[in-house]
Amino acid sequence: MQNAAIERVLAIPNLPTMPAVAVRVLDLTSGRDVSVREIAAVIENDPALASKVLRTVNSSFFGLSRRCGSIQQALVFLGLHSLKSLVLGFTLMRSSGAAGEEDVGFDFLSYWRRSIYSAAAAREIAQRHHRCDPEEAFLTTLVRDIGMIALWRAFGDRYLQIIDLTKGDHEKLCAIEQRTLETDHTEISAELVARWRFPMAFAQAIRFHHRVDEVTGEVQQLARTVGLASTVASVLASKSGPESVNRFYTEASEWFGIQKSDAEALLSDIVTLARELSDTFDLETGETPDVDAILAAAERIREEQHLVEPGSASADGEPDFQVPAELETIPESHVFSEDLARQFTIARAANQGRIGIMLIGVDRARALQQTYGMHGVEAALRHTLHRMQLVLPRNASVYRFVGAELAVMIPSVDIEEMTRIADFIRRAASESSVEFVGANGGAFPITVSIGVGMYERDPQLVVRSGIGTPDQLVSGAMFALAMGRRSNDRVVVYRRELKAEYEGCLSARARGLMPKRASARFDP
Repeated sequence: MQNAAIERVLAIPNLPTMPAVAVRVLDLTSGRDVSVREIAAVIENDPALASKVLRTVNSSFFGLSRRCGSIQQALVFLGLHSLKSLVLGFTLMRSSGAAGEEDVGFDFLSYWRRSIYSAAAAREIAQRHHRCDPEEAFLTTLVRDIGMIALWRAFGDRYLQIIDLTKGDHEKLCAIEQRTLETDHTEISAELVARWRFPMAFAQAIRFHHRVDEVTGEVQQLARTVGLASTVASVLASKSGPESVNRFYTEASEWFGIQKSDAEALLSDIVTLARELSDTFDLETGETPDVDAILAAAERIREEQHLVEPGSASADGEPDFQVPAELETIPESHVFSEDLARQFTIARAANQGRIGIMLIGVDRARALQQTYGMHGVEAALRHTLHRMQLVLPRNASVYRFVGAELAVMIPSVDIEEMTRIADFIRRAASESSVEFVGANGGAFPITVSIGVGMYERDPQLVVRSGIGTPDQLVSGAMFALAMGRRSNDRVVVYRRELKAEYEGCLSARARGLMPKRASARFDP
């Protein structure tokens, strides 16, 4: 049904289209032999476009030390990537109704405000933290919500009613779209940019920027940049509240290691850059947000509602929440790596050496964090750890892995025993709720997904499994966990074909060819 819903939207005649000049620029920049002169000529043949490009290049947004007088100079000063992102951004904006359309039903001011502020944020975050190309981040973020325009043109007032149901909270939009239309704007946006022959990484990052935990590898870094930039836009929206501010602090810290004071300074810089960008793009994006006022209002509401700020301290200067002792004493991921390497040395010396590992991840950890803060996530991990202790053998070792994940290593175990243990942990975690003072009724439910990997000394089995090193074993378990989290509450055992299957699924979903998988409890 999801595919049918996507095709219905993509079949409408007034779908946002890629202008001819943008198509030509994409063609010229896709090959190995790039002609700077030919690209410049294409842009200069559109005087309005060339004028906007030069105006933007010479603005403080790019901060060039000398003035640029021609498109060829712009290519030299900025480079191909930067200029291409500007050209595509301007032309797509022009074709999708940037200046407003005769039918005033769709709120283009809010749409472009959100797009401009998040695109400026993405470029600045990428420049500061070097997780992805700044211009790719800028362009991906600028077009990530273009599916909203397509859905409006397909469903008209019905879609405007869906937007109204969010009450200004963009984070709620996908869920309401899926419930009502059986697709959402991220699916449509990803399909559009894929059909426009943008790089597949763009489409994947767009599709998953509200579900960053579901994508891995290099695309995850782009998706995280787009995701944090989107949260920045939510913070700077007129109806922002403490939830979006807390989400911004948390994502900035967990994804990029940005501390609170630096995160607040980043917001102020982004506001300045976004205002400059909206001026040069000739876009009306409303009043400039007052960052200090927004943060102060969020703090005031937090205090009035007695909410706890993630990572805050009590009046005596001590943390207001102590990490449970059983979590505090668990070794970190670097110890896991060291112990696993030592265990490999032992296993290789044995004729039938085996090592099993499992990565146990709390499902929907981001939603838990947004609702209960990091305290709630820690409580979920403690709950899971207690249930693990009921079944783990004496020779098992437990570690903190990454985020809301635990790692377990068990030497001299066969795959049947590993899967039995993993499935017991999965079931036990969901059989009772997590006790937590801040939850309604003092508790909340969770599920976990588990990725299992196995190393066996036999050379034939190493060839068959593709696991012969500690890194390959961990990578296999990570892919298995990622597959489990596609539907949650699952145990997935790594096999050699799984990586190709997972990447194929991502690619298929990025092209809109595959619906989300129905829930399954166990996948051998």
